[in-house]
Amino acid sequence: MSEVEGLQSGGDDSTEPPKSTSEQATTQESATVDSQAIHDKFERAYALVPAIGTQWRWYDVPYRTLMWLLTSKPRRFLHWRVRRTLNRALNFFSPFNDLERQRVEPLDDPFHNLIIPENESVQQGGIWVAEFFPPSYYPMLLKALKKNGWDKESYFSNRDGTNAEKVTNARRGRGFSWSRIGTVARPNSGYMVFDAKREVLPEEFELVELTAMQLGQGLTVVVAFIRLSKMGQSSLNSVWTAQHEPSLEWRGLRRPGVLDRRLAATRATQAERERIHDLARNWLSRSCGGFFSGTQSGQPVIDLNVFANHDPMNGRAPQEYSMPLGTLAMEGGYPYNYISPQIAGAVLVPARGMRDKKDRLENCWGVVGSYDRVSDENDRAGYGEKPYSVTTLAAMLDDPIRSFLVRDAIMQYARKVADDYSAARDMARVNHRKFGPRQIEALRHQLLTTSLDLPVMARDSAELWTMPWRSSDGIQVNAVDASDRKKPSAGFDLIEEWGKRREEQFQHLVEEDTAYRDVLSTVASLGASAEDTKLGRRALFVAGVSLAVSMVTLLVTGPGDASLWSQLLEYMPR
Repeated sequence: MSEVEGLQSGGDDSTEPPKSTSEQATTQESATVDSQAIHDKFERAYALVPAIGTQWRWYDVPYRTLMWLLTSKPRRFLHWRVRRTLNRALNFFSPFNDLERQRVEPLDDPFHNLIIPENESVQQGGIWVAEFFPPSYYPMLLKALKKNGWDKESYFSNRDGTNAEKVTNARRGRGFSWSRIGTVARPNSGYMVFDAKREVLPEEFELVELTAMQLGQGLTVVVAFIRLSKMGQSSLNSVWTAQHEPSLEWRGLRRPGVLDRRLAATRATQAERERIHDLARNWLSRSCGGFFSGTQSGQPVIDLNVFANHDPMNGRAPQEYSMPLGTLAMEGGYPYNYISPQIAGAVLVPARGMRDKKDRLENCWGVVGSYDRVSDENDRAGYGEKPYSVTTLAAMLDDPIRSFLVRDAIMQYARKVADDYSAARDMARVNHRKFGPRQIEALRHQLLTTSLDLPVMARDSAELWTMPWRSSDGIQVNAVDASDRKKPSAGFDLIEEWGKRREEQFQHLVEEDTAYRDVLSTVASLGASAEDTKLGRRALFVAGVSLAVSMVTLLVTGPGDASLWSQLLEYMPR
């Protein structure tokens, strides 16, 4: 084991002292004991649940029947396609036997079970969701602000104007850089917010605070800070600490997958975290949907997660926390821990969910810390007395988390636009083979959205990195090497790195958009010329047909009883 560790750390294994004969014997004996333990484990499992086809359980009957058809003499008369279908049907029943065997596995086996450290729990204090409104989405923003009535109860709306008026002035360069545009509370909420709009919220939500940030004159950002109710604070912990049983993962007519207790717990826990995120996304989309609400991954999200004991600021978590944190998608530390001086006592962790097509955990970050450290390092006046609630801790960290989320959303916007351009480029030959009215309308829509928004986004999003007066909205995030290597990697400033990457990505996107529009404009002109030529040919054909019909009509009809054709026949020599 020491040799392997030396190679992984970049050391020379030749410097390791040779093992004595007794040490080698001990190592071999340990390996033998481990192998024997694994063997005994499988023996026990198969003794409790024998292999499929050895008894007469419900799935043994079709399994034995199919096995007989595939192994007996009549198989020679079966077409190979039939044998392949029967073999697939045979494999379909095996997972039911595996599921029974998973149910008899010991509850203390960490390989098959999620074992939470004793007295550990996690609470969520709040969720932040960001939405973008570049120029093409400005009409949607105005309509939403006039409809939702967030400023209806505000005293300052009569003096400073409505939210719609303030946003309009800000986009003309005469308004706010950021402003609270409303508060929404549950009808029976205990928060003393006199200008809040009261409406029915999801039962996991208690209060929603909405902030608008103006970047340049073309980009308005709306951020919703959602304080969770008692139910919302503990819903993730309830699923995380619950006892999950093995289950089947249905895949239509294909062979089902088997999830042991550990995988079932991981699926359920990450699905619960995703569910809370989607509640926030859907609420903001209904109230004030913009660019991200129309994307598959939804709006960028950050949540605050406070543990009772686990402290990620102490470095890499102990081995007993590896699987529990991975179940929450909060393991972090690979290969860096992201630490911000403005978010004291916690680390920023990008979520890495299970590889599922419907999984959105990759579009979120988590602020993770221990309650004691976060509470002590953010102790300040104006937030009541200790012990602070997790929602109070979320309110303390609202400003820096919102600042981080806006910068992350800019990077997500650039990534989404790059993906759209890649898809449009790869499918251009199919989508633009013909330029009929529908194709021209689709091209017009694209030019009035992405092509209009992209240069503005490239210019205005740079304010967060280039404008000195934006220091009040600033945040610093240090990437610290969290590996166990002897020579750790040099750290860096994540926000500064994002700024460099943002500039490169937008420059590349603007150039690609210009080239793409030039090609499409040329193709559209050529397509229009081709369509005009085809239309001219069709017009000539119709004119010729009309002339022929007219000639026939003239020949067969005429004034009186005699037609022109009959008169011509009379004058023709017999």
